[in-house]
Amino acid sequence: MDRIETSSTTRRLATFVAETTWENLPEDARNASKQAIADCIGGALAATGEPPVKAAIGMIQGETGKAVVWGGSLRSGERNAALVNGTMAHAHDIDDTNESMRGHPSAPVVPAAFAVGGAGSGRALITAYAVGVEVEAKLGRAMNMEHYERGWHTTSTLGSVGAAAAVASLLQLDPERCANALSIAASTACGLRANFGTMTKPLHSGLAAQNGVLAARLAAGGLTANPAAIEAAEGFFDLFCGMGNVRAERALDGLGAPFDVVEPGIIYKLYPTCSLTHHVLDLLLAGIANGAIDPDAIERVNCGIGYRCEKTLPYHRPDTGLEGKFSMEYCIAAALHYRKVGFEEFADEAVRAPEIAALYPRLNIYIHPELRERDSVFNDFADIEVVHRDGRVFHERLYKPKGHPTNPLSWHDLESKFRQCADPTIGATAAARIWEGLRDLEALAPGDVDALF
Repeated sequence: MDRIETSSTTRRLATFVAETTWENLPEDARNASKQAIADCIGGALAATGEPPVKAAIGMIQGETGKAVVWGGSLRSGERNAALVNGTMAHAHDIDDTNESMRGHPSAPVVPAAFAVGGAGSGRALITAYAVGVEVEAKLGRAMNMEHYERGWHTTSTLGSVGAAAAVASLLQLDPERCANALSIAASTACGLRANFGTMTKPLHSGLAAQNGVLAARLAAGGLTANPAAIEAAEGFFDLFCGMGNVRAERALDGLGAPFDVVEPGIIYKLYPTCSLTHHVLDLLLAGIANGAIDPDAIERVNCGIGYRCEKTLPYHRPDTGLEGKFSMEYCIAAALHYRKVGFEEFADEAVRAPEIAALYPRLNIYIHPELRERDSVFNDFADIEVVHRDGRVFHERLYKPKGHPTNPLSWHDLESKFRQCADPTIGATAAARIWEGLRDLEALAPGDVDALF
């Protein structure tokens, strides 16, 4: 699309949402969206029994509706289903990320879209997902890193607007009502990074999904809002970022050309922990597997990482599994002691193991000199030096973990991850049925999507 004046940010985003259809959605965006939807639902199904999900389900018990709550027989209203499924999608922190958004794009958008569009066609859901992520990601380009570094959880703030865009697409709102939906969602957005390492972090995703449903439904019903609420004085940009820090043109430059799900793309996660730990874990686990690292003979581990880790990974001696997900020290110790970093390694008792505590004094984690400024974010890396007691040294640097678009997962890899997530909670037969349906989502007619669950 041609470059648009930034004074029309909200309206231009709304027009983009209203005018994007399956027919004009590029094939690469269709395929990338389908992969991300399947991955998001797989990660959600792994968390059906997690405490924040149980708490959300307990709150909606007794409320009736047609929207499916994943992983069981429960149905509820659209907003309730979006809340629970959104919380579920982020509960293990194994859901995808995106470099424009600096958050988790799918966890708010997929639950919102499926809560409203689950009785619709697969093609409509894929289109809604693509435009929802496009809106939240392009807003992220305009606002980050300032927005992120002020302590906002972008999955919740940007995700609320992205979820509203997805639902507006499904409801086929015209540009005016789409603009109202985005502006209403902008007023609902929140999410504090201070709550990382607690059950409230996954709730952020559920709230964003719920906000998206609420905003689009209200707009469809005629509720109005400032059609420039994103870019207005005291609006979304201004309050969340400060207008002097916003590069508003980035929200519109390249809108849909390409879609953000294609470039820079979706980053898939292999470990249920903060993405800032993943290149570190890749290096350590690969070194252990090939014999270059002997966990039983380590004298010291020197780990150079980016400046974002100082605030995003604040737990240096975690006491719970949730805190462990945001602790570089624990993730390194878990890789060395357990030789794997999966769901089991984030049980509270695993984090509190005395063998883990014994490893902490051997860890030297520091901000690498090359990674102390904002400009370093896109060239972020992990620099790992493992010194063994016999003098042997393992020293490697990794820029992008497995799952990054430059180091991608195949459909086969994604299926393997999906089955590892879903089989233990819903059974192999149900997991296989859902996977096959999501793998060919564009072929599903209205009514077939909800039947998968």
